[in-house]
Amino acid sequence: MYIGQLPTRKAPGADHIKAEMLKPISTDLSQLLSWFFSLCCQWSYVPSLWRHAQVYPIFKKGDPSLPSNYRPISLTSVFRKLLELSLAPWLSSVSPPLDLAQGGFRPRRSALDQALCLHELIQSYYRRSHRFPVVAFLDIKSAYDTVDRCVIWDALSRSGAGSSPCLPLLVHLFDDVSVSVLVSNHSSAPFSPVTGVLQGSVLSPHLYSVYINTLPSLLRQVAAPATHLVPSSGSANAGMVPVNSLLFADDVAVIGSAKSVKEFLKLCEEHSLSLGYRWNPLKCAPL
Repeated sequence: MYIGQLPTRKAPGADHIKAEMLKPISTDLSQLLSWFFSLCCQWSYVPSLWRHAQVYPIFKKGDPSLPSNYRPISLTSVFRKLLELSLAPWLSSVSPPLDLAQGGFRPRRSALDQALCLHELIQSYYRRSHRFPVVAFLDIKSAYDTVDRCVIWDALSRSGAGSSPCLPLLVHLFDDVSVSVLVSNHSSAPFSPVTGVLQGSVLSPHLYSVYINTLPSLLRQVAAPATHLVPSSGSANAGMVPVNSLLFADDVAVIGSAKSVKEFLKLCEEHSLSLGYRWNPLKCAPL
């Protein structure tokens, strides 16, 4: 079971149960939860408290009177976290292959890896064209909160998860959620968000990667001759594919000539309109 993986000294969800309460009884509790999680998967249903999130807004910077200057952190039941941990291996196995340009929340990949890749792409471009490329850094506005979950469910269904009883359970976990906002020890009335995946959820980072996964392949449609080529997989016989963008969750960098970057930005706009998210101009900049 995954009880040992739960972080300690974390705020609990609406049921007020903390990981510290479960770890001393993990041996006996694991068998019971394994049986109960099987029932949840069979019936595609979980207790309502597991689908309720208490959202605590964390101030980032700027005008504190503007809601957009806060990051919403979702406090959910520790039992939901355990269920999500148990679903994570299945989700990784049935998801469409993540584009090689994506580096966020992947095993053995970090922001430092993406930074090194960006440096190599710039140097490779210079060696090929004898001039430095234009790099545009882009940021998606309120990324997790604006996700159209239907895009994720459709992608998972097409990749082979449609026949699994776990997919309806996953849809239930994220579509049938209620949220209340905590401010100064006061809680708002619960409401049901139409879009988004919960910030703080175990599965949300991977689900977001599935959501944004089509952007790099779209940008390859206008790859220039000086674009860096890499193997499409780890195989020595793999075909070479151009890399003109790098993604780390909701942060995107596109690389190319001034003309091609202009085309990239137009494609990025079309992609955002198609999927229903928005770019944040205040956090976007060319270099």
